[in-house]
Amino acid sequence: MIAIFDKEKLLNALVPIMYTVSGKNTMACIEGILIECNQEENKCKLTSYDLEKGMRTIIDCEVIERGKCIINANKLFQIVKTMPKGPIKITVDTSFKTVIESESGLSHFDIKALSASEFPTLPELRADRGFKIPQYLFKKFVNRILFAIGQNDSRPVFNGAYFEIIKNKMTIVSCDGNRLAHLEYEADFENTNDDRNNPLYLLFIVPGKTLSELLKLVKDTEEPMEIRVANRQVIFNVGAYTLFSKKIESAYIDYERILPKQSNIEFYLNAEQLRGAFERSALIIEDNLAGTLRPYVKFTIDEVLSISTLSSNGNVYDEIEIEKLKGEDLVIAFNCKFFLDALKVCDQGKMKLSFVNPLTGVLIEPQNTDEGKFTYFVMPMRMTH
Repeated sequence: MIAIFDKEKLLNALVPIMYTVSGKNTMACIEGILIECNQEENKCKLTSYDLEKGMRTIIDCEVIERGKCIINANKLFQIVKTMPKGPIKITVDTSFKTVIESESGLSHFDIKALSASEFPTLPELRADRGFKIPQYLFKKFVNRILFAIGQNDSRPVFNGAYFEIIKNKMTIVSCDGNRLAHLEYEADFENTNDDRNNPLYLLFIVPGKTLSELLKLVKDTEEPMEIRVANRQVIFNVGAYTLFSKKIESAYIDYERILPKQSNIEFYLNAEQLRGAFERSALIIEDNLAGTLRPYVKFTIDEVLSISTLSSNGNVYDEIEIEKLKGEDLVIAFNCKFFLDALKVCDQGKMKLSFVNPLTGVLIEPQNTDEGKFTYFVMPMRMTH
């Protein structure tokens, strides 16, 4: 294989491709990028795959001799990054000795590639169902629910976000057992089903790690991205890149049963003031030693909302004016981080808090619903004093 690349184009293509390169040092083939050069079209296909998720893109280049191989991703990226500006020539011989050199030949590296036959078999990426959504909207929605996805939870469904697209309504839910984020949005999504007469009906769970990598690709633009769903894979087409990932194959939790349908106490308050109070509480809370109780943030609700936190570092107290809609007084406590994570993704302005009792938790509803309806539910903590 012999091909000549523009340094900037190759470097820009490699950055996203690196997102799905395995870093576990278990198999040399998945620590590399599959490079396939087509002489007839002067195109190069770059593919990375960590056995759970992968990415593919195609870039222009001058192909002198067609071929394909696997080159270690980190080595290739660092080499290209440090090469001088201008064309970069990559030559791979039949023994997979690889020479990467500048146009002048004054800068060059000799490394070893692997046979393309060692690259793991890629999943079937054919999907007959899908839709398009503006990139900025998808990015905003996923950022709203990402915080409530579990991290390496033993229950697989908690490690992903549930997507439900039925006709013109999208629902996204995430839950880690301690808090739940719920989003609803209605729009005329562009139906890209192979059979356009078949209305949108998509239910799937995307791993949180995949969504985190996807957000690095998605831009704040009205340009659309396409989401397609196959039997075992979900495929995201964003600009020149295709990111594909295994779905979480499990039924999602009955989230509607978790969200309270009625409440005994409701009030409005300023979202910025509440967030500020929690940020001040976070300053004095530390993770205690194993076996001891973690400090909590205590709500005392009467004519105002009193927020107090006591830890070995000290204590903090805040009062916030509220616009009470209904209910009696209440004392309830929350994990500071769980509550603050929800506040960080809420728009400024008014928000509504609803409570059933000290054991059920709080439903948080930002008042600004111009781009969908957002609700967050946070479980309470047991108070010891």
